[in-house]
Amino acid sequence: MRKVLLTLVAITALFGAACSSGGGDSGGGSSAAAGCSADNATDLTGQSSFTITIKDKAFDPNCFSVKNGSTITIDNQDSVTHTFTIINTGVDVLIEGGQSETQANASMAPATYQFHCTIHTSMTGTIIVTA
Repeated sequence: MRKVLLTLVAITALFGAACSSGGGDSGGGSSAAAGCSADNATDLTGQSSFTITIKDKAFDPNCFSVKNGSTITIDNQDSVTHTFTIINTGVDVLIEGGQSETQANASMAPATYQFHCTIHTSMTGTIIVTA
């Protein structure tokens, strides 16, 4: 399994809701993580390393909270290429079908961030970063 390390830049802004719509989406996938909040997010704050799975054009989990500095692995179990793109941050990672990518030492300021696949724009999610 190929892994690429990328250190994320510290992000200081709080980002608003949802992803853009647009071309390139061939259907399927998760709906927007509407209503994602600290109260209903999958709590991954106790883990220094965790995996987001892409399967059937959906992120799992697509609403989660993490601690600043966590290591994130994105495991693309689909046969097609996807991206893991955190909106307005410069994070835009290409993950080939059947491959994984690791974001090591993900340093992001405590805030709420939206992410999506730029190829399949219906694939969206929310990350809540805590201190």
